[in-house]
Amino acid sequence: MKKALVVVLILSVALNLLLVAAIANQSFGIPIAEAIKNINTPGTYGPPAMEIIDGDATISTNEVTLQNTLITGSLYLTAEVNQGTVTLSQVEVQGEVIIAGGNFTLKLTDCALAKVTVQEEGGAVKIVASGTTSVINASVAAETSLQEDALAEGAQGFQNVQVHTDKKTILVGDFDIVDIHAKKANVKVLKGSVASMYIKSSAAESVIDLAAEVQAESLSIDAIMTLAGKGKVQAVDVNVPGLVALQGELGEVTCRAEGIFLELQAGSIAKLIVSQLEHATSIALAEDTSVETMDLNGRTGVTGKGSIGAVTISHTGITIDQMPGKIIIPENIVAMIAGEEYKAEPEPEPEPEPKPLPPKPSVKIRKISDINLLMVGNATSKNISVQPSGTVLTVTSSNSKVAAVSLSGNVVTITGKGSGKATITVKGTKSGYVSATRTFTVTVKGPMDVKEFKVITDRVLSTGKKAVVVYLYADNPSMYKVSVAGVQLTYEPDEGYFYGEVLEADAKQSNVKVSK
Repeated sequence: MKKALVVVLILSVALNLLLVAAIANQSFGIPIAEAIKNINTPGTYGPPAMEIIDGDATISTNEVTLQNTLITGSLYLTAEVNQGTVTLSQVEVQGEVIIAGGNFTLKLTDCALAKVTVQEEGGAVKIVASGTTSVINASVAAETSLQEDALAEGAQGFQNVQVHTDKKTILVGDFDIVDIHAKKANVKVLKGSVASMYIKSSAAESVIDLAAEVQAESLSIDAIMTLAGKGKVQAVDVNVPGLVALQGELGEVTCRAEGIFLELQAGSIAKLIVSQLEHATSIALAEDTSVETMDLNGRTGVTGKGSIGAVTISHTGITIDQMPGKIIIPENIVAMIAGEEYKAEPEPEPEPEPKPLPPKPSVKIRKISDINLLMVGNATSKNISVQPSGTVLTVTSSNSKVAAVSLSGNVVTITGKGSGKATITVKGTKSGYVSATRTFTVTVKGPMDVKEFKVITDRVLSTGKKAVVVYLYADNPSMYKVSVAGVQLTYEPDEGYFYGEVLEADAKQSNVKVSK
């Protein structure tokens, strides 16, 4: 009986779940996976969570939103999609998204698509990538606008683009590679950047228009074409003969093919290089254009009214209509510059180096010892030993108020004038000889200068007191009074010093004062 009851309960729960799913499907209009493999009615398709569609899927109507779906095959947007908007939200397509319709907008939000192909039969298609959307390859054969709008940080958006149509192609965003295959392609980059752009040999007479804020790292040209607009291109390689017209703010432009006719219609070139080629390269610079530097390694003709900052000429057969600001040309080459023959001026013969004069002999003065003590009022002398004979000596004191000097022959007399130190300089000069100098120091002391200051440590005194002894340089110290920090010391005639007791903190020579 209990087993039968359990079975009944399980069946009841299962039926209720199926009923809820059916009601949700009817109420919210979210078809199951099998139903969204072929969408032909406007509406929202796809479950709240991710659904896998094994194989291909088709959308053949307008105003459709497909969400939360992984398609293992391809997704077809048929010719019946011819207006309005189709939105893919959190959709991954492992095959291709193939667009046969036209005149509608495809919005991609948080999608991962391996390839999007816009077929030739359809009308204009606008594809907008936002969020975390990544489109590895986009191939367009009809009028198409590829736009990145509000991409998440780090999102890749459109990575590689192939243009197979002469209809207008608009690009907005940051693209890794853009390949132009169609003849007379018309591509406008309105905003963003392009890492590498290739004009294939099949894309003759194409026009690439880069808006003012657009930057491209490299442009490789294998077909005659026109680069229009005010955008920036860091490096341009011209690999095809014939007319190539350029505009914009260009970095390094290199002519690598025979028979190029390069026309700078507007803007500037930082560096223009002509490779070593057999046939001539023609360069036309329109008025108000400029080339900062030219490096001409092959036969080249430059015409027009644009300006040239500097040119390096490394080949014969160079003609330039205008006069560059600077010309670098070897001596063995002649060029036609501004209608006249131009060749390098021969380098002037260098002037011979003057013979060095023999070194002069030097005056020699023997070292003079310092005077460590000279009393004020006393004088002493130094005999100066100098070679060669006939050397004229002069002597000076750095401080004549401390030590005055005089010279008699080779004898210097130093007289003590005041306490302190002075540097005495003796200089010897003789014609034809390098002068020499010697210095020595004189220390001058006066009778009131402290000769020695002692703190007596072996006597027992009252707490906080120290005994001090002061010696003066004076011959008769009794003529003077000595105090330490205001404490008068007593002169001891037998010992020739002043003695007294002072506070321990004041027992310093800097506190000694001497007066008469």
